[in-house]
Amino acid sequence: MTRITPPVVTVSTGSRTVDVDTGELVFPGIVLAFCLYYYWDTRALPDLSMLYAGPLLYATAALAVVTVLVQAVSIDERADGPEPESERSSDGPPSELASEEATSETPPDEPFFTARNAVLLVGLTAAYVATLEPIGFLVATIGFLAVVLYLFGERNPGVIALYSVGVAIAVWLVFVQWLMVPL
Repeated sequence: MTRITPPVVTVSTGSRTVDVDTGELVFPGIVLAFCLYYYWDTRALPDLSMLYAGPLLYATAALAVVTVLVQAVSIDERADGPEPESERSSDGPPSELASEEATSETPPDEPFFTARNAVLLVGLTAAYVATLEPIGFLVATIGFLAVVLYLFGERNPGVIALYSVGVAIAVWLVFVQWLMVPL
């Protein structure tokens, strides 16, 4: 596997620094391109044919833009004073809190997306698709999301539960209640 890392574009203006991770722009850029193509291809259709596709198209484009803003762009604001405590190297022995934080975090050189995790993700996705009809969308989706979150490093049960249940219910509400598409 190649170790190609896309560049990070940094723009500084006064006390603000804007970093744009170009690698994080690829997927949302593709999604926006498909949204534009879909819009361009269907703009001449009668209004009734866009009844279901219109809201979905706009929601998809909005989510792609939000993804770009959240994932790819970071804005740092620094005053001209001393460095914040978290960036300053300590000269004394490490505190008990700092040593707990160091042991609870995963080392930065250990990637979550390994070949093992990729194979497990494919297997989990196959199991998810197979269980959708017998046990239903909500239960299958909540279970799938919980296991995938755990697989990729989330260990807080509250975060896993809130995220899994919240995303599953949000997707269900959008498709079943808003777009009237059965899942």
